[in-house]
Amino acid sequence: MIQRVILFLCILSMAACSGVSRTPQEKAISYALVNDVVVRKLADECSKVSVTAKQVAWRGYKSWWKRNGNLVEAADYGLSYNLVTLTGDRQETGARYAMGLTFDIVTEAERRVEELMGDGDKEETCVDIMGEYRDGAMDLREDNELYDSLVELQQSEESHGTDLLLKTSQIEAKKGKKYSRSAYTVERLVKREGCVNPKVKSLKADGPNEILEAVCADKTFMLVRCEWRNCKIQN
Repeated sequence: MIQRVILFLCILSMAACSGVSRTPQEKAISYALVNDVVVRKLADECSKVSVTAKQVAWRGYKSWWKRNGNLVEAADYGLSYNLVTLTGDRQETGARYAMGLTFDIVTEAERRVEELMGDGDKEETCVDIMGEYRDGAMDLREDNELYDSLVELQQSEESHGTDLLLKTSQIEAKKGKKYSRSAYTVERLVKREGCVNPKVKSLKADGPNEILEAVCADKTFMLVRCEWRNCKIQN
């Protein structure tokens, strides 16, 4: 169990230092957002394994979010701030960039969850790993350098978060459109469920909480709800 947890921690940390991210802040944003999607998807997967795994998973997730949620929200603020700074009122350019980043975050998280759940006793894996989330071994503070950057982002959000929301709202009002960050992720999700040539439309796009509709080639449709980049088809 200990070796598995140590390996998982190493994998989670390495992602923050890979890819196109360069600055400590960019690495911290990636680190927090990927870890958030990983724990959410692990909780979902473990909920399907057994009653015991489900109980441990949701206790682990809730405990982790209680300690780390503010830092994840700060990372999401940092992502939004960087997008607005980079693209200004070029809303479509910013939307495409945000969709691409969200897709990359989710794809990386899915890859890690598949690796973790792919071998061995799934219930034992869930109990071990989600127990570590519950007890704090997977907290974002485990990487001291990236944690410091996240704390700085949290302080910036407290000082300038309202200004960012105002600027974003002004751009949306000027363009008359809202874009969902999760559109690419939703498109891939519904294709896995047999939806051919889906046309994805955003019904609600308020930051990390989104509702999207995918209309398939046969005119059937799927409703998808996304919370913090974790998307689920609604029955």
